[in-house]
Amino acid sequence: MATLLYVLVTSLPAHIAAFFQYWHFPWRSKKLAAVLVLLNLLLKLWTVSRVLAAGGSVRQVEVVTSLLGAALYIALIRTDPFKLLFTYILLLDYLMVVRGAAAFLSARLFAASSQSWQGSLLCTLLYALSLPWLLHFFRRNAQMVFETDAPELWRTIWLVPALTSLVVLIYTNAYEEEVGNWSFLLTRLVLLLCIIVTYFSLLRSLEALRNRTALEEQARQSEQVLAFQRAQYEQLQSYMEEIRRARHDLRQHQSMILSYLESGDTDRLREYLQSQMDALPPETIRKYCRNYAINLLLNYYAWRFLEKKIEFEFQAELPERLPALEPDLCVVLGNLLENAQEACAGQEDPYVRAAARLSGSRAITLIVDNTAPAAPCTAPNGSFHSTKHEGSGIGTQSVRYIAQKYNGTADFRWENGVFYASVFLNPRS
Repeated sequence: MATLLYVLVTSLPAHIAAFFQYWHFPWRSKKLAAVLVLLNLLLKLWTVSRVLAAGGSVRQVEVVTSLLGAALYIALIRTDPFKLLFTYILLLDYLMVVRGAAAFLSARLFAASSQSWQGSLLCTLLYALSLPWLLHFFRRNAQMVFETDAPELWRTIWLVPALTSLVVLIYTNAYEEEVGNWSFLLTRLVLLLCIIVTYFSLLRSLEALRNRTALEEQARQSEQVLAFQRAQYEQLQSYMEEIRRARHDLRQHQSMILSYLESGDTDRLREYLQSQMDALPPETIRKYCRNYAINLLLNYYAWRFLEKKIEFEFQAELPERLPALEPDLCVVLGNLLENAQEACAGQEDPYVRAAARLSGSRAITLIVDNTAPAAPCTAPNGSFHSTKHEGSGIGTQSVRYIAQKYNGTADFRWENGVFYASVFLNPRS
């Protein structure tokens, strides 16, 4: 009975931590996952009781059920399985450290085995003291892993904590070796130190990778703006050439008009004037604001919205010179409008409303609202899961990155079928 209690109190925290850190991931079914995990736990307890009755060791049962638990999470959470392995091994390592410390204390204080009532009590106490503090670390670690789109990295990097854990398991078997000696505790503490150093270093590397991805997105948006500028320049050249031809033909048009007036044929004159009006080149660039780069960007998306039959309205009150770098503003506004266009795809009567204004002498506010029938999937840090690839959307990450760069904020929310995005930038002088 004592061993069953020990198995229970050492298994529950792992599943609690797993659900906590994966809760905001895209699950196939959380209810189904909870049922299967509970069945796995009951199967583990039943199998342990049968093995104990037969006089066998429960170590093999724990290994098999742990692998089965990992397989359940991999099957039920829609993300890269190697990402899940990387984060799940962290939980297993945490279990090993707590169980090792409890086994050491049980042997030292009570001269009892790790699976005794005393061992179970010590495990429960250590979990109660450490788990609340580590849950947020687990979630942050899992979220950063989820947001980092690096398939080649995840295929191999999970082996680092996995092999470290395997070595510790082989040389510190809590069931078959003396656990009351200091070398046993030292080995488990070194494992904890290795875990902390490994995951801390990787989190720092992932943060750098995310920042680099944001910078690459800025460069992509800047290239898009430059490409649009080149296209607009070619259109302007064509437009000016048409104006020159129109001026060249003006004398002939004037002669035709005078001849119709002198003959009194007003019907023919009306038809002729209408045909000339229809032949005039369309206005290629609309002036939304005085800033050239932002104006070009708004014209580009106005053309795309018209092409996709998305109703739009732009209100930009920005001066020619801005307190922030134009490429950064184009990246922010471009990402917001790009996301709005994607959200409007396939909708009936979609619309996009965008506004940009200068508040005071330096603060800039950018707002983009668009129709969105369903709320997007969000992560604990407020980022949104991408519909194009694994992890969070790069566009919103870039927007947040630039907002932080300019001492501002980026707020995203969905309400009653509308997605609201607002960015406040406060450049320092």
